[in-house]
Amino acid sequence: MKKLILILLILAFTLPGCNGKKNAEQLLEMAQKSYDQGKYFEARKYLGQALKLKPTDKDIVFQIGRTYMAENMFDSAFANLSRADKLYPNDREINLLLHDASVKSRHWRAAIAALLTLSRTGDPIENYYRQIGQYALNDSAGHIAYYYYGKLMELEPDSLSHYLNRAEGGFIKGTPEETIEVLKAALKEFGDKPVILAPLGRVYLVSGKLVEAEEIYRLLISKEKNTYNELQLATVLSLQDLRSKRQEALAMFRRLRDEAINIRRVDSVINMLEQELK
Repeated sequence: MKKLILILLILAFTLPGCNGKKNAEQLLEMAQKSYDQGKYFEARKYLGQALKLKPTDKDIVFQIGRTYMAENMFDSAFANLSRADKLYPNDREINLLLHDASVKSRHWRAAIAALLTLSRTGDPIENYYRQIGQYALNDSAGHIAYYYYGKLMELEPDSLSHYLNRAEGGFIKGTPEETIEVLKAALKEFGDKPVILAPLGRVYLVSGKLVEAEEIYRLLISKEKNTYNELQLATVLSLQDLRSKRQEALAMFRRLRDEAINIRRVDSVINMLEQELK
């Protein structure tokens, strides 16, 4: 009898949960029930206790991130899911939710990384070209955007937006010659549309190709005359050495002075040109 009592006492202190404390699995189960009832804070309380018992458990860390996502606490969700991804790389379930958390919290490089993981674990990479390109533009990662919009152009050559986005990627990464080539290809494919001429004029201007920029802006104004385009042309003319060009620029700036006030101040440019042309 004494031996039986001793055995029961030993079991009471050694069997999971029999001493009044919950083990990690029980806490995870309780957290799931709270989550299903929409009690996310309570779920995280149980998960926090479970995490102390199993600090690197995939399910626990993932579920914490999931509860934060359910409450639209995207930065906290991103932090926890990123930790889960480091502990368990190339896990599809983690990266599916990590992608959503990354987008919601505007961590664009992490969103790209999650999509690349999903492509490595079964999804066709072509499915993600468009998203990766857009995320790269959002993050000013011009080299990534340029590459993936180039891949999209191969798949969908009739889409003007792919040309324009690839050109924007080239402009961001600082390769004006590549950007010009993309936009010239767009002109050849789609005609001299203002949506192509405007960025082409801009890249000619910032790369110092003033003669080409003038030609493009004159063509653009013939198709879409507005204050902004005229100001761009006036700027191009003012930067050239020929006196006649600078005189034309001065006349344009004077004419546009009142209209341009909400776009840029031109008084200082007018004063400078007046002094130089005396």
